[in-house]
Amino acid sequence: MKKNFIHHNEAFTLIEILISLSIFSLLVFAVSTIYIAFNNTQIRTAASQQLLNDSQYTIELMAREIRKSSIVNYSPDPAWCNSLIRPAAATTLFDDCIILEREDGQSFAFTTYRADSSSLYMDIFYILLDCTDDYSSCDDTWKNDAKAADKLLGTSFNGISVDSLDFIISPSSDPFVVGGVDQQPKVTIKMTTSYAAANVMENVSHNLQTTISSRVYRR
Repeated sequence: MKKNFIHHNEAFTLIEILISLSIFSLLVFAVSTIYIAFNNTQIRTAASQQLLNDSQYTIELMAREIRKSSIVNYSPDPAWCNSLIRPAAATTLFDDCIILEREDGQSFAFTTYRADSSSLYMDIFYILLDCTDDYSSCDDTWKNDAKAADKLLGTSFNGISVDSLDFIISPSSDPFVVGGVDQQPKVTIKMTTSYAAANVMENVSHNLQTTISSRVYRR
C-alpha cells in the first residue's frame, strides 16, 4: 500500500512582510532617537562641566587675590579702567575692572577685554601694572611683556566668551580714609560665561557669583 504524503509549503505573505518591516523600522528609529538624545546629552554635559571648571577657576583666582589685597578704587568705571590700562592710541576696551595692590606694593588688575567696540566677545585678563603712587596713571609696557598679562578666559584661549563681569564693591568709597565708614570692604563678583560653539549642543552658559571680604585691615 502506498502512502501519500502531502507537503504544506508555508511562506510569509506580502502583508506580513510589510508589517514586519514596519515594526523593525519603528524599532530602529526608536533606538536611533534614544542614542542620538543620549549622545547629545553627553556632549552638552561635558561642555557644561568644562565651562564650569574654567569659570570657577577664574572666579576663585580673583576671589583669592581680592581677599589678600587692598582695593585701589571703590567705584571703578570703564572710563577709569581704560585711562589706566589701555595702551595709548589702542582701540582695545577694558569695560569692567578691579585694580588691587598687594602688600609688597605690586598693583594689578582683573579686567574684561574687547578688541574694539564692535567685538561681541569679551576676555578676562590678569594684568600686572606699574602705576604712580596716586594711581593717576600707569605704564602700559605690560602690553609687550608676556609675563605681565595672562588671559584667563577667552574665545581664542579656551573657547569661552565672557558675557558679563561685574565687581560690586561695598562700601563704594574708601572706608579707611578719615571720616570713612567703619566697614570692612566686600566685593561681590558676578560673572556670566558661555561657549559659542559650532555644535548647538555645546552652546551652554553659566552664571557664577561670590562675595569676598578683604582680609587687609587698616584700622
